[in-house]
Amino acid sequence: MISGGRRLTPGARVARPTRGRYVLAFAAAIVGLAISFVFGAFPVLVVLFSAVVLLLSFVSGARQDPYKRMMVYPLVIGLSMVLLINFGPITWSIAALVGCAVLGMTLGRALRAARQGTEVLPDPPTDPLTVPDRTVATWAIGKDRFEEISLAGEKLDQLLAQLNGNFSALSLRRGSARLDAVGFAPDAVEVYVTDDVASAEWHTLLPAGQTMLGGHANAAGSPDQAKGESLRRAQLAARFFAVSGSRSRDVAWSASRRAG
Repeated sequence: MISGGRRLTPGARVARPTRGRYVLAFAAAIVGLAISFVFGAFPVLVVLFSAVVLLLSFVSGARQDPYKRMMVYPLVIGLSMVLLINFGPITWSIAALVGCAVLGMTLGRALRAARQGTEVLPDPPTDPLTVPDRTVATWAIGKDRFEEISLAGEKLDQLLAQLNGNFSALSLRRGSARLDAVGFAPDAVEVYVTDDVASAEWHTLLPAGQTMLGGHANAAGSPDQAKGESLRRAQLAARFFAVSGSRSRDVAWSASRRAG
């Protein structure tokens, strides 16, 4: 699990229920109970089950984890099945359960929104030129962006090892130099380096077994690289750049051009 780093984007916020939503939620619970009583449901049974649904749906609605908030749905279905199997003639009591579930989730959402407090926008990203001789690392997980200054070698290795899916790019800036590592799997990591982000001149990390000969990549021996070799070479290049701001000479690079 990727952790740490200063968040550069605001966290996801939960909107407080509107006044109209409160009205609809209370109306759903009241109408559901009324329907159950009108059509002959046992009041004690309906009130007991509805209270359980209301309480647990409130608890689940207040949870931050969306998977925990979904617990109310199997709860309502389970209690509805109990009513249908054991008290067939009073199936209208399901309306009370659904109405109380809506009310409980609404009240739980209000509590979850209140716990967040006032949203504070984060400070802008650090300009690498304002922190000389230090490396600024930035990465994104989905729509959220993070930053860390003077990233330690172990944390850098961890980030590179988790380049996958939603988290697919890591950038290191040291002065005007920049290193980008991109990939969708540990064994398919590509690394690009430039000495000056204002320039279109970049260098691309070559796969294991390849060298530059006459301006062209030359495969020495088998082109296949051992499992994890792509990640190991990316980690070596990134660690060297993090402390020097330049390309490692222990791996091979090819010159290329790329829009900054």
